[in-house]
Amino acid sequence: MVATVILILILLLVLSITDQTSKIWKHSTAEIQSFQNARAAYSTMTQRLSQATLNTYLDYYDNSSPPSPRTPANASTFTPSYYARNSNLHFVSDQASTLIPGTATLHPGHTVFFQAPLGFTLDSTNYGGLPNMLNACGYFVEFNTDKPYLPPFLTGSSVVQERYRYRLMEFLQPTENNAIYSLPSTGSASSYDQWFTNFLPPTVTVAQAPLRVLADNIIALAILPELSPHDQPTSGAQTNLVTSTYTYDSRAGDIINNKLTHHQLPPLLRVVMVAIDEPSALHLSPSGTTTPPPLISNLTFFQTTHSADPNTDINNDINTLTQALSAQKVNFRVFDNDIAIRGAKWSTQ
Repeated sequence: MVATVILILILLLVLSITDQTSKIWKHSTAEIQSFQNARAAYSTMTQRLSQATLNTYLDYYDNSSPPSPRTPANASTFTPSYYARNSNLHFVSDQASTLIPGTATLHPGHTVFFQAPLGFTLDSTNYGGLPNMLNACGYFVEFNTDKPYLPPFLTGSSVVQERYRYRLMEFLQPTENNAIYSLPSTGSASSYDQWFTNFLPPTVTVAQAPLRVLADNIIALAILPELSPHDQPTSGAQTNLVTSTYTYDSRAGDIINNKLTHHQLPPLLRVVMVAIDEPSALHLSPSGTTTPPPLISNLTFFQTTHSADPNTDINNDINTLTQALSAQKVNFRVFDNDIAIRGAKWSTQ
């Protein structure tokens, strides 16, 4: 009898341990699968950002104000004044609501647009086999519906319900449509940004825009340009900061008053992305909801200018956001890494 009781107790203990192990395994597997797409999207985005290029060259500048390189329009009166960097390409990162039409609640966090030799084309007959062709590329978070991005055979289907979610969007223009060389490269930002703004809604329809959903349930994106440790000053505030705000524009300013960012790529980018899982997203935005969830839209993050330590503001905003998500029992993941831009040839001159 005693042996039988001991055997039963051992079996119960083994079954209890097995059940707990099974629950932990299922929970861990579910978490891994929930953020698998977010992890793949983050990897794709950072890999392509590391391939950004400006193809910078040296050119003569005249003494106009602001200084401008020689163009056919002023060739007859051009007087060389100095030799400096120039580029026909562009790298820009800023608040998404600044560069993309719409409110901050629809476009939280930052966006980045750039060129990279990705070799993407829809015309394989004329452009196939050229893996280093230049493409216009960009990334931003947007609260939108998945209806325009569903496969054609599901469009209009009553089986698939329309879902409004925060999504990481990828702007990837085929090389045959790249307008970077045919549109203004100087002047006001509204002029020299046309190579991407002319191909985004509302200028074009969603169906015409070279956009795709890279991952669902991405609620925040932050991009911080940084100096490499070798280029950081030995004293003073903001030692690893390229600019005094989150804004980085390789076409802004001029070669005299804005030496660091003018026609240069930042050596490093800190890229922060926050993702939530689908059950949490469904809890925040139940079926039929068409407006951003208040928990996210009422928070302000990645908008303030930098303090003495350029990473302090991002860290504080991450803490604020994650604490709010944890309080609502939202399952989330923060992807945070520094990436090097291989094409950057940083110079303080």
